[in-house]
Amino acid sequence: MSEWNSREERQADARAEYERIMTTPSPDPMGAFIESGVIGFVFGEMWRRGVLTARDRRLITLSCVGAAGATTPIETHVWAALNSGDLTYAEFDEFVLHFATQLGWPKASDLNLHGMMSAFRLAEEREEELEAHDFELWVGPVDDEVRRERGEAAYRSIQGEPSPSAPTAFRGRSYLDFLYGEIWTRDQHLTRRDRRIVSICCAGAAGVDEEVSEHLRAALSMEELTYEELQELVVHYAVYLGWPLGRRLDDLLIAEAGETGEDAR
Repeated sequence: MSEWNSREERQADARAEYERIMTTPSPDPMGAFIESGVIGFVFGEMWRRGVLTARDRRLITLSCVGAAGATTPIETHVWAALNSGDLTYAEFDEFVLHFATQLGWPKASDLNLHGMMSAFRLAEEREEELEAHDFELWVGPVDDEVRRERGEAAYRSIQGEPSPSAPTAFRGRSYLDFLYGEIWTRDQHLTRRDRRIVSICCAGAAGVDEEVSEHLRAALSMEELTYEELQELVVHYAVYLGWPLGRRLDDLLIAEAGETGEDAR
């Protein structure tokens, strides 16, 4: 049985959800895209589904709109994430750093710019002084051998299996030493679960199935995300990157859940 008694009641609830999530007045339903799409399904249904936390959904959304390079959604969702308090500026800043390793510094720069602009705007509206945020410092230098050992150990801890060989500069210096040894190990503002969510969304957006599957497998086997939570991640991801990419991510999830036995639970 529907929770609404009329279309008007359904639309009123959807508009209220838009305003709660976006922290701004909802647009008038002036056409099919806004009325049935943005207000009706995206905020009236998808954002209200539960299972994932508001913070989870913010990370998925920001990963997807950042991957798409969609200027207006980046601006509005960065603002909403910070204004709502679902993410602090320090957490957002750390998110941007992790995002940069997944989809590159140029795309991350747009997110970073809108984050700074939103932080200044919030401080001005709240009549507060904008203070320097508490960010985690880059680790100190160590010998190359120690750095490699740290990266390999981090990979084993994060992916649950031995690290791959590193025959090239990218595989060694960039992938093991920096990404795993110095980014994934940062835990002051993002959890490993947070980073897993961002990595799955970014790898999916880039169409790198092997990377997606590795993260899905690790998330399930290490019990960072349940099968139900990952299914909900796919639903949210599809809204911001499209049903074809959503279907592909869903296929990969079904395959990995079958391998780990999660689909039978």
